[in-house]
Amino acid sequence: MSEGKRIYDKENPHKDIGKQKFRVRKAYTAWVEYDVVADSKDEAIDAVIEHGGIEKIEWAEGYHKDEPVEVYAQDYNPDTTESFDAVKVAECVPYEDSDGIYYDDPTWETQEYMWQIEEDQKPTETKKEDMEVPF
Repeated sequence: MSEGKRIYDKENPHKDIGKQKFRVRKAYTAWVEYDVVADSKDEAIDAVIEHGGIEKIEWAEGYHKDEPVEVYAQDYNPDTTESFDAVKVAECVPYEDSDGIYYDDPTWETQEYMWQIEEDQKPTETKKEDMEVPF
């Protein structure tokens, strides 16, 4: 065999001949909900800003038909325009039964009581002069 010349075996080709290679980009959206005990929405949001967040993202790789599925590029950019919202899901109240109210034995109440209705959602009085006559 002369130098620089390669001999190809047409009877026994490489297993990848005829296949195609693709670079696949997949975007992921991650969200996290925190339960925070606080005196106000603002305090709860501040607690998450200071002590919450995503610390580590691990990308998965594997094999498809004995060929590697490899991470080629990766990026994580938190959304700096992201806003925070807090929704009350429970309130700590004294335990109450037929014998009395026990302030030393609180419970987390999650039932839909008036404390879950925001001030702007509470019904307001409609004055008679504000009502429209439909004719």
